[in-house]
Amino acid sequence: MADNGWSGGICHVEPGLPKLLILSLERVGVVDPPEYVYREYDSRGTLRCDLMIFVGKSTCYPDVDSWFISTTGFRFPDTYRKAARKALRRLRVVYKHHLQRTSMGFFPPTEGRGCSWIARMRGLGREEEDLEDTVSHLSIYLTGLDELYREQAAQLKHQIHRAEKATQELEEQRTRDAHAKYSLATLQAQWQEYEARRGIGGWIEEEPEETHWDRGTQTEDDVMEQCLPPKKRPIQTEEESP
Repeated sequence: MADNGWSGGICHVEPGLPKLLILSLERVGVVDPPEYVYREYDSRGTLRCDLMIFVGKSTCYPDVDSWFISTTGFRFPDTYRKAARKALRRLRVVYKHHLQRTSMGFFPPTEGRGCSWIARMRGLGREEEDLEDTVSHLSIYLTGLDELYREQAAQLKHQIHRAEKATQELEEQRTRDAHAKYSLATLQAQWQEYEARRGIGGWIEEEPEETHWDRGTQTEDDVMEQCLPPKKRPIQTEEESP
């Protein structure tokens, strides 16, 4: 089955968490095996995988509705195991009251550091010191793994954010470089056009205007006076009328 890049199937019994999930579902009366859909895609050069697991209703507890979980990983095999782990945690919440006195009570809670869960595990088997010690150390070990997983997931998310930011800055720098090259090419074209026009003769210097002497209206003294600077011109005074 495939739709828009999604593929699906029935959860297979794989050693580890997937097998534990199927066995736990059978214990609470979910007879139909859970189904999954997933898609793999490339995200900025990194292979990613989105996966969802759908769990049907229980025949033993009809008051509990069907549910599903979703998660994201890198490749399908790893994402499938990660989704099974998340489904087990969700199962522990959905059937909280039904699984209180079963072996599923040993599974870690969904949130927090699990202090109350560790205390509950230490309270089991008070009459059998060996069981108490084993369960106590097992619970501490599992919560330690959960804490390590959260730290590594946070670091991975931070590194992915840094890589995405660096990729975005690189794309912006490439855009600025392309714009600068385009502007430089435009200026070079304009300069070449200017040089071509100047070489053809587009640059014309204006010649000074010639001064002509009109013999009919101007005397030789008038022409000479016009050629002198203003400060050296003779001052004309009006003659008094007799």
